[in-house]
Amino acid sequence: MAELSDDTPHLTPLVIGLTRPPMMWGIPLSAFYLIIGATLIAFLVTTSFWAATIAPAAYLALFALTSRDIRILDLAQVAGRRTPGTPNKLFWGTNSYGP
Repeated sequence: MAELSDDTPHLTPLVIGLTRPPMMWGIPLSAFYLIIGATLIAFLVTTSFWAATIAPAAYLALFALTSRDIRILDLAQVAGRRTPGTPNKLFWGTNSYGP
C-alpha cells in the first residue's frame, strides 16, 4: 500500500472559482447592494447629492473587509440571526446563557 504524504487536498483554481460568490468590482454582490442601498437611503434622507460621497468610502471599507474572506458578510448575517442577545450582556460583558 502506498502511503499518502500529504493529507490536505490540492485545490485547483477552477474549484476555487466555482465556489466564489458572484462579484462586482471586486466585492460580492451583497456588499455592492449594501453600498447602493445605503447611498440611496442617505440621498432620500438628506435630499442632497453630497450623500453620494458615502459610496467610495463604503466601497473601500467593504473591499478591505472582503479581501481576506469573501463570505464575511454572510457569516456576520448568520451569526447575527442565530445568536440572540441576552438581558445580562451588560453585566457579564458578553452573552451568557446561564446564571
